[in-house]
Amino acid sequence: MEKSKKYINRIGRVLFSLIFIASGLSKIGDWDKTVHYMEAHQMLFVPFFLVLAILLQIAGGLSIMWSYKTKVGAILLVIFLLPATFIFHDFWTLPAQTDTEIMIQQYEMVSFLKNISILGALVWLFNNESE
Repeated sequence: MEKSKKYINRIGRVLFSLIFIASGLSKIGDWDKTVHYMEAHQMLFVPFFLVLAILLQIAGGLSIMWSYKTKVGAILLVIFLLPATFIFHDFWTLPAQTDTEIMIQQYEMVSFLKNISILGALVWLFNNESE
């Protein structure tokens, strides 16, 4: 039973971490598009914050994936995810007059709630990890 629990935990960590690692790596591959997206949200110091986001996502994701300094990894991901959620998924500020606007607003609301759920999982992981 303990052996299967170990493998299940490993699989869960890998699956959970993939969203951060893949997102961080994709920002490198789509640097110009990511810069444009951040500028469209009135971000300042875009190159600095983009590099920071990449480092936080990849380091935090790998930390959780490999069970190395998991609490630190969870904190890194919270530092990334909390502001990113409120800056990039502010559905409450979007117009909702046309069908397209309503669809965009709903997409941003789902993204916001997904991130809030992930933040909850990170808080849970931080609280339940023994380091």
